[in-house]
Amino acid sequence: MRPLEPLNMRTVKLTISYDGTSYVGWQVQPNGVSVQELLQRAVKSMTGEPSAVVGASRTDAGVHALGQVAHFETNSNIPLDGFRMGLNSLLPDDVVVLRAEEGGEGFHAKRDSKGKVYLYRILMGCGGAPLALHRAWQMREALDLAGMRAAAKSLVGERDFQSFRAAGCGAQDAVRSIDSIDIEEPGSHDPIFRCGEGAGLVELTFRGNGFVRHMIRNIVGTLCDVGKGMTEPQEVEAILAARDREQAGRCAPACGLYLMKVIY
Repeated sequence: MRPLEPLNMRTVKLTISYDGTSYVGWQVQPNGVSVQELLQRAVKSMTGEPSAVVGASRTDAGVHALGQVAHFETNSNIPLDGFRMGLNSLLPDDVVVLRAEEGGEGFHAKRDSKGKVYLYRILMGCGGAPLALHRAWQMREALDLAGMRAAAKSLVGERDFQSFRAAGCGAQDAVRSIDSIDIEEPGSHDPIFRCGEGAGLVELTFRGNGFVRHMIRNIVGTLCDVGKGMTEPQEVEAILAARDREQAGRCAPACGLYLMKVIY
């Protein structure tokens, strides 16, 4: 009897975009449908194999992605473009595989990541923009962006972000490195983000080596307290040093957060 041939295992790397409004987040959970669950079902439908689809970032319920990266292993010889088109034919319209590539031996979407870029959108001075309900945090107040930029400087570099970590986070610690926080008014001609005279779109871009649970949203909430005059810019350094979640601001809504890019 001839010995069995070794399995020709491949690692397929996916770049994925999705609207997170209808999902409980990236990760499979018992309380609703996740993006990971949808992808795993679609991969199994194509290959006949139960495959774990591992994502680079565990985005929360309501958070969007323009550049989530994931991988799965398979013995299938389906061409890469076949995977892209086939998966998209099986996925709902709010989840799209942008690219399928060979990941290479040993590639791991999460462990090999060197950093991530997130965007947070705010509509300030907004009386209501119904089409942007799930696209940005809408607030009636105008924000002092200069004060927010001054406060954000305290958060750049390697820091212990315990004050900005949500309860239930499974990470061993909250020490992370933020490379930059950019706060800009890009101007927008998109009618979705129009909500009356005096309103403005604000974008906060975070680049760093990793982020603990709700870290960006808690930072955004705190910076907005600065922008509203409720917290002085210099107080953010003390909030950081306190290592106490109760000292920081509210958790900003998930709808304004976008995973833009995973860096390898």
